[in-house]
Amino acid sequence: MQNLEALHLRCTNCGTPLDAPAKGVFGVVCPVCQLFNTFSASLPDPDLTAETFEAQLGDLVAQARASGIPLDVIVHTLRDELEFSAELASRGRDLYVQIIDLGPSTSQPLRRSQRDDSAMLRGRSVGG
Repeated sequence: MQNLEALHLRCTNCGTPLDAPAKGVFGVVCPVCQLFNTFSASLPDPDLTAETFEAQLGDLVAQARASGIPLDVIVHTLRDELEFSAELASRGRDLYVQIIDLGPSTSQPLRRSQRDDSAMLRGRSVGG
């Protein structure tokens, strides 16, 4: 087993740096979020990069979709986690993550009736 003192331990919930547990103790309570972090089951990966994190998150979302978890539940869960992380990054702030529907993307052309086109043309001045 790796030497716990040599690792930079962080809370699995909020990322706060943690002191290594005393000998014989298999976890530490986070001073920020009060989560009891156990280190006997899995030690943090010191080589985790942003790219690896993004890939693992994408894999987790794909796995959730394949398992039949409804998309709205996945979005709600991700939004809650983003809010939590954003508030930790901006201590003392209450933040809300919002998804805004901007309408159809450009890859999905709008279908307008000829009546809509003629009404739009009547509203424009011609030759002005």
